[in-house]
Amino acid sequence: MVRRWTRRMTLLGGLALASLTAGIASAQAQTIRMWTFLNPTGNAPREKALAEIITAFEAANPGAKVVVETQVWDQMTPKFMAAAQQGTAPDVVWVITDLLGEAIKSGALADLKPVFVDKWSPDQLKDNAGPYWDLCNVGGKQFCLFTSRNYIGLFYRRDLFKEAGIDAASLTTWPAFTEAAKKLTVKDSSGAVTRYGFGQGWSESQPDPQIVTSYLLAKQGTLFDEKGRARFATPAGVEGLTIQTDLVTKQEASSKQATTWTSDDVYEQFSAGRAAMITGASVRFSTLQARMGADKIGFMLVPGVDGKPHSPAVMAGWAVAAWSKGKNLDLAGKFMDFMNGSQADKLWVEKGGQTPALASTPKTLASFFADPANEYLAIAGKGSASAGWLAPIDFGVGGYRQALNKAAQEVVTNGATPQAALERAERDFNRRNGR
Repeated sequence: MVRRWTRRMTLLGGLALASLTAGIASAQAQTIRMWTFLNPTGNAPREKALAEIITAFEAANPGAKVVVETQVWDQMTPKFMAAAQQGTAPDVVWVITDLLGEAIKSGALADLKPVFVDKWSPDQLKDNAGPYWDLCNVGGKQFCLFTSRNYIGLFYRRDLFKEAGIDAASLTTWPAFTEAAKKLTVKDSSGAVTRYGFGQGWSESQPDPQIVTSYLLAKQGTLFDEKGRARFATPAGVEGLTIQTDLVTKQEASSKQATTWTSDDVYEQFSAGRAAMITGASVRFSTLQARMGADKIGFMLVPGVDGKPHSPAVMAGWAVAAWSKGKNLDLAGKFMDFMNGSQADKLWVEKGGQTPALASTPKTLASFFADPANEYLAIAGKGSASAGWLAPIDFGVGGYRQALNKAAQEVVTNGATPQAALERAERDFNRRNGR
């Protein structure tokens, strides 16, 4: 039988199409895309915490969906700024601290005050106050909130320290640290090193700050001048780089492979028992605890200079921001507010092993912080409060870690003097950053 197409059928078909289109638009309006280096289906502590936070948010907001698009951490921010220019950026992005200033100046980040911050109570504002909050506040606008807060300190093997008769609390000077690194280095009968006292990684890929960074900060208070030009080739820089490279070339307490090892390589050397101490990020500590045993590793602050017990170390973390031209800005803001709220902060601490973002969290998790296994978080918190440094965002400083690592490579691989290597690092950094 042949059915005759009627005007009524056309009308019904149009209504059905309109309903379908509206349904698709509604679904899109309830979905936000987020770029982060974490994979919520992964097994790392922070990944598990993020997964729980997303699940809790979606349960509290029926119909809302958070889609995570995992990115390579050191490529994510430049990729986001390029995507913003092309109109394809995600709704929420995690911005690396080194490039935060550039991201704000580009206009790609939304002011969060009208989105949700202006709705906060005075108590909420007080709970979030601190150097991370201030870093995100530019020109009276709040461009981000910080999560995955991090402090660069030293990981050490408790069992190996005990075996060698070394008290971690005594390593408050670089001479004492160097002697401990030498004592912890072990060689076999043929003279080959089977365990280094201190593992270092100077790759220009995914670098963690090294000894010279803390030494410069201890002596100068900064790595840059008032115009953002590098101040590496100073007496302090030469002293710090000499300590760092002498551990390889003179004390033989660090491997020459430091010139190529990434931070991940160093963590692997440590967990495999081939290094007794390493420079480490506090957010990575719980992962190694789970792998090695909480009783085997400890966290300590960086040795000091000029009579001070500790040198400043880099505070890091991820600035979570919203795309200024995102079509789902309200939902993006709602998720960011939740992801940095009290419920989520507890998960970031207990599950993710990161230092608290809110001043109220340590009080609500008093028993958690009293557990000896979580002592490292208290130490990292102490370091952040009394011996921490956040890279300035007034001018782009991306690449300073790579430049200083390149200088260390030049000394060990090519025999350059620390002075010459740091002078080259200054020139390269300033040229790359247009200064």
